[in-house]
Amino acid sequence: MENPHTVVLLLPLLALLAHCDDEYSLSQVMFCQPREPSSGLLKMFSDDQMFSYNFTDNSVIPRIQEFSPWRDVAFPDPATVSSHMSLCQRFRHNLTEALKDITPEARGGTHVSVFTARPLRLGVENTLVCAINDVFPPALTITWRKSSKILTRSSDWHQYLATGDLFFQAFSYLNVTPYHNDVFSCEVQVGGDNNTIIAFWVPQYPVPSGLLENSLCGLGFTLGIIFLLLGFLFFYLAKK
Repeated sequence: MENPHTVVLLLPLLALLAHCDDEYSLSQVMFCQPREPSSGLLKMFSDDQMFSYNFTDNSVIPRIQEFSPWRDVAFPDPATVSSHMSLCQRFRHNLTEALKDITPEARGGTHVSVFTARPLRLGVENTLVCAINDVFPPALTITWRKSSKILTRSSDWHQYLATGDLFFQAFSYLNVTPYHNDVFSCEVQVGGDNNTIIAFWVPQYPVPSGLLENSLCGLGFTLGIIFLLLGFLFFYLAKK
Protein backbone atom coordinates (compact mmCIF):
# COMPACT_ATOMS: atom_id res chain seq x y z
CA MET A 1 0.00 0.00 0.00
CA GLU A 2 1.36 3.42 -0.92
CA ASN A 3 2.50 5.59 1.95
CA PRO A 4 -0.22 8.28 2.34
CA HIS A 5 2.41 10.90 3.18
CA THR A 6 4.19 10.78 -0.14
CA VAL A 7 6.53 13.59 -1.03
CA VAL A 8 6.01 16.02 -3.86
CA LEU A 9 9.48 17.24 -4.70
CA LEU A 10 9.83 20.71 -6.15
CA LEU A 11 13.12 21.71 -7.68
CA PRO A 12 12.89 25.44 -8.21
CA LEU A 13 16.08 25.35 -10.24
CA LEU A 14 15.75 29.10 -10.23
CA ALA A 15 18.58 29.18 -12.70
CA LEU A 16 18.79 32.94 -12.89
CA LEU A 17 19.71 33.17 -16.52
CA ALA A 18 18.80 36.84 -16.63
CA HIS A 19 18.46 39.44 -13.91
CA CYS A 20 17.85 43.18 -14.21
CA ASP A 21 17.73 45.60 -11.26
CA ASP A 22 16.17 42.97 -8.96
CA GLU A 23 12.91 43.18 -10.94
CA TYR A 24 12.97 40.40 -13.55
CA SER A 25 14.33 36.86 -13.56
CA LEU A 26 14.30 33.89 -15.92
CA SER A 27 13.93 30.61 -14.05
CA GLN A 28 12.92 26.95 -14.32
CA VAL A 29 10.67 24.98 -11.98
CA MET A 30 10.75 21.17 -12.06
CA PHE A 31 8.50 18.91 -9.99
CA CYS A 32 7.98 15.15 -9.58
CA GLN A 33 5.34 13.30 -7.58
CA PRO A 34 3.64 9.88 -7.31
CA ARG A 35 0.36 11.14 -8.81
CA GLU A 36 -0.38 12.32 -12.33
CA PRO A 37 1.19 14.29 -13.77
CA SER A 38 4.23 12.50 -12.35
CA SER A 39 6.63 15.12 -13.73
CA GLY A 40 6.63 18.72 -14.86
CA LEU A 41 9.06 21.36 -16.06
CA LEU A 42 8.20 25.04 -16.54
CA LYS A 43 10.16 28.03 -17.83
CA MET A 44 9.19 31.22 -16.01
CA PHE A 45 9.85 34.91 -16.63
CA SER A 46 9.37 36.43 -13.17
CA ASP A 47 5.82 35.25 -12.27
CA ASP A 48 4.71 34.58 -15.85
CA GLN A 49 5.02 31.17 -17.50
CA MET A 50 6.62 31.10 -20.95
CA PHE A 51 7.04 27.38 -21.76
CA SER A 52 6.24 23.92 -20.40
CA TYR A 53 7.94 20.61 -21.24
CA ASN A 54 6.07 17.54 -22.50
CA PHE A 55 7.91 14.49 -21.18
CA THR A 56 5.89 12.11 -23.37
CA ASP A 57 7.49 13.24 -26.63
CA ASN A 58 10.19 15.64 -25.34
CA SER A 59 8.45 18.61 -26.94
CA VAL A 60 8.20 22.20 -25.76
CA ILE A 61 4.80 23.90 -25.42
CA PRO A 62 4.72 27.73 -25.51
CA ARG A 63 2.24 29.39 -23.15
CA ILE A 64 1.10 31.75 -25.92
CA GLN A 65 1.66 31.64 -29.67
CA GLU A 66 3.97 34.67 -29.61
CA PHE A 67 6.60 32.60 -27.74
CA SER A 68 6.82 29.97 -30.51
CA PRO A 69 9.97 31.42 -32.17
CA TRP A 70 11.95 30.66 -28.98
CA ARG A 71 10.57 27.14 -28.53
CA ASP A 72 13.82 25.40 -29.56
CA VAL A 73 16.01 27.35 -27.12
CA ALA A 74 13.73 27.05 -24.08
CA PHE A 75 15.02 23.56 -23.12
CA PRO A 76 17.80 22.91 -25.66
CA ASP A 77 19.09 19.58 -24.26
CA PRO A 78 16.47 16.80 -23.75
CA ALA A 79 19.16 14.48 -22.35
CA THR A 80 19.89 16.94 -19.52
CA VAL A 81 16.18 17.34 -18.80
CA SER A 82 15.75 13.55 -18.57
CA SER A 83 18.78 13.29 -16.28
CA HIS A 84 17.42 15.96 -13.94
CA MET A 85 14.01 14.29 -13.84
CA SER A 86 15.54 10.90 -13.03
CA LEU A 87 17.44 12.54 -10.17
CA CYS A 88 14.23 14.20 -8.98
CA GLN A 89 12.34 10.88 -8.97
CA ARG A 90 15.13 9.04 -7.10
CA PHE A 91 15.46 11.83 -4.55
CA ARG A 92 11.68 11.96 -4.06
CA HIS A 93 11.49 8.19 -3.50
CA ASN A 94 14.34 8.21 -0.96
CA LEU A 95 12.94 11.27 0.81
CA THR A 96 9.50 9.66 1.03
CA GLU A 97 10.97 6.59 2.70
CA ALA A 98 13.10 8.67 5.07
CA LEU A 99 10.15 10.83 6.19
CA LYS A 100 7.61 8.01 6.45
CA ASP A 101 5.32 8.54 9.48
CA ILE A 102 7.35 11.61 10.48
CA THR A 103 5.95 14.59 8.60
CA PRO A 104 2.41 15.19 7.33
CA GLU A 105 1.75 15.58 3.64
CA ALA A 106 2.01 19.19 2.45
CA ARG A 107 -1.22 20.78 1.23
CA GLY A 108 -2.11 24.11 -0.28
CA GLY A 109 -5.06 26.27 0.78
CA THR A 110 -6.72 25.95 -2.62
CA HIS A 111 -9.19 28.65 -3.73
CA VAL A 112 -11.66 28.25 -6.61
CA SER A 113 -13.67 30.94 -8.44
CA VAL A 114 -15.83 30.93 -11.59
CA PHE A 115 -16.46 33.84 -13.95
CA THR A 116 -17.29 34.49 -17.61
CA ALA A 117 -14.64 35.17 -20.23
CA ARG A 118 -16.85 37.84 -21.87
CA PRO A 119 -19.58 40.19 -20.61
CA LEU A 120 -22.73 38.23 -19.84
CA ARG A 121 -25.64 38.24 -22.28
CA LEU A 122 -28.40 35.72 -21.63
CA GLY A 123 -28.98 33.33 -24.51
CA VAL A 124 -25.62 34.17 -26.11
CA GLU A 125 -22.72 31.69 -26.10
CA ASN A 126 -19.97 32.43 -23.59
CA THR A 127 -17.13 30.64 -21.77
CA LEU A 128 -17.03 29.94 -18.04
CA VAL A 129 -13.55 30.09 -16.50
CA CYS A 130 -12.75 28.10 -13.37
CA ALA A 131 -9.67 29.69 -11.75
CA ILE A 132 -7.92 27.42 -9.22
CA ASN A 133 -5.26 29.13 -7.07
CA ASP A 134 -2.79 28.02 -4.38
CA VAL A 135 -2.68 24.44 -5.66
CA PHE A 136 -0.31 21.98 -3.98
CA PRO A 137 0.37 19.25 -4.90
CA PRO A 138 -0.20 19.85 -8.65
CA ALA A 139 -2.65 16.96 -9.08
CA LEU A 140 -6.28 17.91 -9.70
CA THR A 141 -9.60 16.30 -10.53
CA ILE A 142 -11.90 18.94 -12.06
CA THR A 143 -15.63 18.35 -12.58
CA TRP A 144 -18.07 20.74 -14.27
CA ARG A 145 -21.79 20.37 -13.46
CA LYS A 146 -24.99 22.03 -14.61
CA SER A 147 -27.35 21.67 -11.65
CA SER A 148 -26.60 18.05 -10.63
CA LYS A 149 -25.68 16.77 -14.10
CA ILE A 150 -21.99 16.12 -14.81
CA LEU A 151 -20.84 17.89 -17.98
CA THR A 152 -17.11 17.12 -17.94
CA ARG A 153 -14.63 15.46 -15.56
CA SER A 154 -10.85 15.34 -15.86
CA SER A 155 -8.55 13.51 -13.43
CA ASP A 156 -5.34 13.81 -15.46
CA TRP A 157 -5.00 17.59 -15.47
CA HIS A 158 -1.62 18.71 -16.82
CA GLN A 159 -1.99 22.45 -17.45
CA TYR A 160 -0.38 23.95 -14.37
CA LEU A 161 1.20 27.38 -13.93
CA ALA A 162 3.86 27.95 -11.28
CA THR A 163 3.57 30.99 -9.00
CA GLY A 164 6.29 32.91 -7.24
CA ASP A 165 5.59 31.25 -3.86
CA LEU A 166 6.09 27.76 -5.41
CA PHE A 167 2.40 26.95 -5.42
CA PHE A 168 0.55 26.26 -8.66
CA GLN A 169 -2.39 27.66 -10.56
CA ALA A 170 -4.75 26.05 -13.07
CA PHE A 171 -7.64 27.11 -15.30
CA SER A 172 -10.49 25.04 -16.71
CA TYR A 173 -12.91 26.26 -19.38
CA LEU A 174 -16.50 25.38 -20.26
CA ASN A 175 -18.42 26.70 -23.29
CA VAL A 176 -22.02 27.50 -22.31
CA THR A 177 -25.10 29.40 -23.48
CA PRO A 178 -26.44 30.80 -20.17
CA TYR A 179 -30.11 31.36 -19.33
CA HIS A 180 -31.70 32.97 -16.30
CA ASN A 181 -32.38 29.74 -14.35
CA ASP A 182 -29.02 28.01 -14.93
CA VAL A 183 -26.73 26.90 -12.08
CA PHE A 184 -23.19 25.81 -12.98
CA SER A 185 -20.50 24.55 -10.62
CA CYS A 186 -16.79 23.79 -10.81
CA GLU A 187 -15.76 21.04 -8.37
CA VAL A 188 -12.09 20.52 -7.54
CA GLN A 189 -10.27 17.76 -5.67
CA VAL A 190 -6.55 18.18 -4.98
CA GLY A 191 -4.10 15.30 -4.88
CA GLY A 192 -6.58 12.53 -4.03
CA ASP A 193 -7.99 14.49 -1.08
CA ASN A 194 -11.46 13.39 0.00
CA ASN A 195 -12.54 17.03 0.34
CA THR A 196 -14.13 18.76 -2.67
CA ILE A 197 -13.95 22.52 -3.22
CA ILE A 198 -16.99 23.83 -5.10
CA ALA A 199 -17.54 27.21 -6.76
CA PHE A 200 -21.00 28.04 -8.12
CA TRP A 201 -21.96 30.42 -10.91
CA VAL A 202 -25.45 31.71 -11.75
CA PRO A 203 -26.42 34.48 -14.21
CA GLN A 204 -26.85 37.90 -12.58
CA TYR A 205 -29.69 39.04 -14.90
CA PRO A 206 -27.83 41.94 -16.49
CA VAL A 207 -29.91 44.88 -17.74
CA PRO A 208 -29.42 45.40 -21.51
CA SER A 209 -27.23 48.46 -22.02
CA GLY A 210 -29.73 50.11 -24.42
CA LEU A 211 -32.58 49.80 -21.93
CA LEU A 212 -30.39 51.15 -19.14
CA GLU A 213 -29.34 54.17 -21.20
CA ASN A 214 -32.93 54.95 -22.20
CA SER A 215 -34.11 54.63 -18.61
CA LEU A 216 -31.40 56.99 -17.35
CA CYS A 217 -32.16 59.52 -20.09
CA GLY A 218 -35.88 59.40 -19.29
CA LEU A 219 -35.21 59.80 -15.58
CA GLY A 220 -32.90 62.75 -16.20
CA PHE A 221 -35.44 64.46 -18.47
CA THR A 222 -38.24 63.96 -15.92
CA LEU A 223 -36.13 65.37 -13.07
CA GLY A 224 -35.23 68.35 -15.26
CA ILE A 225 -38.91 69.17 -15.86
CA ILE A 226 -39.70 68.84 -12.14
CA PHE A 227 -36.85 71.15 -11.10
CA LEU A 228 -37.87 73.67 -13.79
CA LEU A 229 -41.45 73.76 -12.49
CA LEU A 230 -40.21 74.11 -8.91
CA GLY A 231 -38.03 77.00 -10.04
CA PHE A 232 -41.03 78.80 -11.55
CA LEU A 233 -43.05 78.11 -8.39
CA PHE A 234 -40.39 79.55 -6.07
CA PHE A 235 -39.97 82.56 -8.37
CA TYR A 236 -43.74 83.18 -8.31
CA LEU A 237 -43.90 82.87 -4.52
CA ALA A 238 -40.95 85.22 -4.12
CA LYS A 239 -42.70 87.88 -6.27
CA LYS A 240 -45.79 87.72 -4.05
